[in-house]
Amino acid sequence: MRSILMFVAAVVLTVPGLGAARRDLDLTALLRTYAAGRHDEVVKTIAAGGDEAGRALRLEWPVVASRWIDEAPEGRHRRMLVAASLALETENIRAERGDWTLHTNVCQSYRELLVPLPAGSAHCVLQWAYSVIAERLTPDEAERAWLLAAAALAGGVRDWRLLHVPPFPPASRTQTRGLIDSALLRFPDDPELRFQQALASVSRFNTTVDGGRAAYQPMRLSPRGGEAEAAAMLEALAADPRVGPEAQLQLGYLHWTMNRDQEAAAALADAAARAHDADLRYLAQFLIGWTALQRGDLAAARPSLTAALDTRPNSQSAAVALAAIDLKEGEASRAYERARASLNDKAAADDPWRLFLYGHHPKLPARIAELRRRLQ
Repeated sequence: MRSILMFVAAVVLTVPGLGAARRDLDLTALLRTYAAGRHDEVVKTIAAGGDEAGRALRLEWPVVASRWIDEAPEGRHRRMLVAASLALETENIRAERGDWTLHTNVCQSYRELLVPLPAGSAHCVLQWAYSVIAERLTPDEAERAWLLAAAALAGGVRDWRLLHVPPFPPASRTQTRGLIDSALLRFPDDPELRFQQALASVSRFNTTVDGGRAAYQPMRLSPRGGEAEAAAMLEALAADPRVGPEAQLQLGYLHWTMNRDQEAAAALADAAARAHDADLRYLAQFLIGWTALQRGDLAAARPSLTAALDTRPNSQSAAVALAAIDLKEGEASRAYERARASLNDKAAADDPWRLFLYGHHPKLPARIAELRRRLQ
């Protein structure tokens, strides 16, 4: 299989135009430097190489990186993880440059590559990377760290199909799997990975239009009843002490998008009561108040928004919403002071609500740091 793979990749690289910029970056040298622990140096080199050279790397992984992995049989286990980790970091650069193309269902991995793929296929690079990690046979914490980093990266570009592909009828048809779908075959009882799958499922429905419920939701590229699948995944995790509060938060927001206000309020209240960190508690409290504000219930909105500001003082989303209530109740001076304090507090500008629809993307730097630590 590997010889066929290398032959096909070599053919791709000889097609005029496809590999023109590939010599600008030496992937073998980059892998050696990254394996030596000089991670930032490699990332800076790739970023400085330019977009054309960065895109060209996407065609080199199956042949150049595979050859580098096989050079040292005694270190092959670690080299697999090194190559997969660098592949993920290169796709993070591409995402930051706005060069992430949604090639869904184009390939499941480079090992199934029979024809040249578009040079802009982040899916193929990351599917290849995970197929390499999975060759290590025994699931471990390093693999888990890679998966959590990949999930955070996908959230930043809202490419949920990279992580989870909902089942389509007929059930007998060959089913393409997302990264987390595949990972759960190896980590069937991992609550954090199960939550990542649920988050990918529910995020296809969690959209807003000008802060309100959307009559038409363009992310609903799923079989009928897909929101029920997402709700069931979240409900199954509700009792888990580690991921349960966030599952309830996501479930509450899903209920709200589906016009189920009573269920939304109950799930959000549970999330607020059980939240184990300030940002999660703030989000739950803010959403209780914000959804009440959306339905015009100012009396119900005020205490929850006030509680949110007690959790994260001056956070702008809650402060502006509370200032709007002040204005409606004739308290213009208080509204002005509240809004001004929020805008002047630079620390408060890091508001979790602003990135709520992007999954765990805010955690990506920490997850890449953890992945790098696992390479040692």
